[in-house]
Order: sequence, then structure tokens, then C-alpha cells
Amino acid sequence: MKHLVLKSALLIPAFIFATFLIMTIIGCTSCLFGLDHNYYSCAYCNIFKAITLISIIAYLTILYSDIKWLYKTSLKK
Repeated sequence: MKHLVLKSALLIPAFIFATFLIMTIIGCTSCLFGLDHNYYSCAYCNIFKAITLISIIAYLTILYSDIKWLYKTSLKK
């Protein structure tokens, strides 16, 4: 159980930081190419939603596999 809590405590900030880093890179490159206000109000928000959804699904998948592994090992004892 301690392993699961430690992994959760480290993965959530890692996913948040990765999302922030990706969105910063996308924002800087789009500013460099001179995209207008419509890009930031439409496409940029949709990109953020997609990346955040992918991060949440990845986190829940990892969490589910760890809980499943923990449940299987507790049944063997």
C-alpha cells in the first residue's frame, strides 16, 4: 500500500508538470509563428483539453493496474 501512495504522490505532479511544459512549448512556438487571438481561444484550448484528458487516462490506467496488482497479491497471502 505504501508503494501505491508513493507512486500516486509522485505521478500527479509529474503529469501536471509535463502538461504545463508541453503547453508552454506549444504556446511559445505558436507565438513565434505569429498566430492570432483566434488560435488561443479555440485551438489552443482544445489542445490543452486533449493533453489533459490523455494525462488523466494514463494516470488512472497506472493506478488501476497497481490496485489490481495489490488486490491479487493480498489474495495470495
